[in-house]
Order: sequence, then structure tokens, then C-alpha cells
Amino acid sequence: MSPADILTGAADLIESRGKCAQEYRDDEGRLCTVGAMREVAFGDALTAPAHHRVDAAARERYLTAHRAMHLRTGDRSVTNWSDGHPAEVVVAALRTAAAELNTTGVRA
Repeated sequence: MSPADILTGAADLIESRGKCAQEYRDDEGRLCTVGAMREVAFGDALTAPAHHRVDAAARERYLTAHRAMHLRTGDRSVTNWSDGHPAEVVVAALRTAAAELNTTGVRA
């Protein structure tokens, strides 16, 4: 799974399950941007990249995807940015960041 796959998968999850704010995953299963990216990358929205079960390659792919969203949004905090935008904007940003990674050839 590439960093672009993480971003695309996160967009798909938000489209299908909905978007929440101020939580990685709410009680209804909706996800914020970072929660959706973690869900795709690690299998659980609540798993942090530094968790002891996360292998180095998966961590690096996730961090590359996260950096791409940071660059796409222009905000230091992808989480705060996500909380302030509707699902449609978040999904579009995830898909655009994925396309940009594909264009630059990042396949980690």
C-alpha cells in the first residue's frame, strides 16, 4: 500500500461512513481525516504511528501521506484543518494529495 493509497482509502472511508470532528472516530463510526488515514494505514483509527505494533514501513507510508495532506492544506495541524471543513472539502483534498503523490512518483 502506497501513501497515495492511504489518502485515497481515507477519502473512500469518509465518503462511505461520514466525517466527524474533534475525534479520530466517533461512536457512529464516522472519521476525521487523520482517523481515516490511520484506519487505512494501520487498521484502526485510534492506532498512533508510534504504536509498538506498527512496523517501520507502514509508519513511513503513513507519515508520507500525512505530510502530503499537511502540504495540501497549508495548515500545521491536519486534524484542526479537518475539523473546520465539510466532508466534501476533506475528500477533495485527500484525493488531490493522492494524485499529487502519484504525479511525483512517491511509492514508499
